[in-house]
Amino acid sequence: MKTYQYRDLSVIELPDALLITACDSSGGVGEKPGDELCVATKYISIFAARVCLFELLACGARIIGLSNTIVGEMEPTGAALIAGIREELERAGIGDLPINGSTEENFKTCMTGFGIFVMGMAERLRITPSVSGDVVICIGKPKFGAALVVDGDPEIADYQDLQTLVEHPGVNEIIPCGSKGILYEATNLATIHQCQFQTVSNDLNVVDSAGPATTVIASIKPLALPELAAVFRDKMTVIGHLK
Repeated sequence: MKTYQYRDLSVIELPDALLITACDSSGGVGEKPGDELCVATKYISIFAARVCLFELLACGARIIGLSNTIVGEMEPTGAALIAGIREELERAGIGDLPINGSTEENFKTCMTGFGIFVMGMAERLRITPSVSGDVVICIGKPKFGAALVVDGDPEIADYQDLQTLVEHPGVNEIIPCGSKGILYEATNLATIHQCQFQTVSNDLNVVDSAGPATTVIASIKPLALPELAAVFRDKMTVIGHLK
């Protein structure tokens, strides 16, 4: 059995399939007295679940399981975090996914701590290696902090956008963008394939954080550009190409 890492994912080769896992965590963010940043508790798990789900779905995985670790009591902290997970699973169209997890009931905690682990299965990773000449597009506008509303914001990437990219034969690689920003992910993509990323003028903030996968970049074959532009319209921005 071979195990390796692809970007932020761990991949385990089984005899007939791949088991792919993603994880995320946070600490000091929430509604407890010791938290550094005061945020409604459910948003912690919403954002963490979104990041893991986007990473797995972008490589063609089918989500099969989810576990969470809650450094606090079930009521009210744990219940709010689990509600946030359920809310995001509903957005992803997998609201019936079983959730396993653990809480801290022995000791009183004064700071919120949360971890999430998501598993997916695939016959193969949905990756066609990027090559020189590929166009790099971005779906959605980067948002984080107070500017971010995950439910119903038409300007950020959603699960249908991701599915459209996954199913399109002209799309090579799909990469959700997070706190390191769009430019970082595009440059890293180019470097992996011994290319350079050549930017083109656009109106996006490609340097600052893109929050919890509010945007998705993709390397695409040039011939696919007109069709994808017609599908995504104003939600799509050409940010550069590989050379």
